[in-house]
Amino acid sequence: MKKLTLLVATLMCATFTFAQQGSMTFSANTTDITQPLATTPNIGYFMTDDIMVSLGMSDWDNFKVGARYYGLFDNMFIEATTTATTDGGEGVVLETSDYNIGAAIGWTLDTGVWKFQFEPMIVLDNIQDFTPKLAWALRFTL
Repeated sequence: MKKLTLLVATLMCATFTFAQQGSMTFSANTTDITQPLATTPNIGYFMTDDIMVSLGMSDWDNFKVGARYYGLFDNMFIEATTTATTDGGEGVVLETSDYNIGAAIGWTLDTGVWKFQFEPMIVLDNIQDFTPKLAWALRFTL
């Protein structure tokens, strides 16, 4: 009986969590506004109404993990990212990878077309190399 009660309580919490926050998002973004098709797609998941985690990767060696917080103003967000890159070329195995920590601040604007949003932002790819850029993304939320 104790196991059944624990199972029912777990399912109730899981159902509540997925019903309230658990929406998936897909994004195609770029940090170079002069090349709009040079995108880095990512997939995100809203852990709560205000926090989204995302993962984007071009291959197994080059990936980006980020977390966003939407609780500042209505549609404004701040984002922290870490990027892992290897630059060995095809078939070259490197012993170490390069990790960068980045940040972004931006706005999620509704386009009025179903569930597509436009996200202009200011991005730092590497906090240690302080070179802010303008960027944008198109996000689709399920």
